[in-house]
Amino acid sequence: MNSTNRALNRLLLAITGLASLLAAAAAVLLLAVPGAASVWSRTAGNAVTTADAVFGRPLWPGTTVSAAAVVSLLAALVFVVLLLAFILRQGHGGTSTVATVGTPDGAVEIDTAIPAALLADRLDPVPGVDGVTVSAYRVSGTPALKITVRCRRGASPRTIADALDDAVSRLHDALGTPLPVYAQLVGGFRARLRAPARVDSSTSAARPS
Repeated sequence: MNSTNRALNRLLLAITGLASLLAAAAAVLLLAVPGAASVWSRTAGNAVTTADAVFGRPLWPGTTVSAAAVVSLLAALVFVVLLLAFILRQGHGGTSTVATVGTPDGAVEIDTAIPAALLADRLDPVPGVDGVTVSAYRVSGTPALKITVRCRRGASPRTIADALDDAVSRLHDALGTPLPVYAQLVGGFRARLRAPARVDSSTSAARPS
C-alpha cells in the first residue's frame, strides 16, 4: 500500500512477461526445429547490416556521432528519468493522520495511534490473538488502515475474523466516519488445520503361549 502507480507496475510486469515468453519460445524453436538456427543467423545478420547502414553513418562529416548513438543516449536518459521517478515515489504512501473531523473551533486530526489503541483494546482479549499492528496509508488520496493481527498457534481464523469485523465496525462508530480497511491474519493456524495424531491402544500385545 503506497503511492506507486498501479498501471505502470502492471505495464512493466506485462512487458517483462511478454519478453520472457518470446525468449522462451525462441529457445524452444532453436532446439526443436531443424534449420532454425541457420535461419536465425541469416535473419539477424541481415538485420544488423541494415541497422548499421541506416543508423551507423555519421550525422555529419568529420564526426563519429551516429544516429544510433543519439537514439541510445536518449533511450538511456528516458530510462534513468523513469527509474528515478519510480524510486522517488516509493514509501510516500504512509500517513499518520487517518481522519480529519470538523468542529466549531476548527479541524481535529485523528492520529493513527487512536485506531491502533481502540483495535488493540478490542482484539487483545480475543482467544488466539497475540498482538495487533495498525498503520495508515493514503490510497488515491484517501486514508486507509492496514491491520495486521498476529495469531497464536492453533488459533481459530473464523473466531478472530469475526472479532476483527466487530472491532472495525465499532471503530467506525467511534470515529464517526468509515475508513477503507485492509486486514490480514498472520500466525500459526497449522496446528488447528492439521489432523491430530492418534494412538491406537485398543489392541493388546499377544501373550506368549
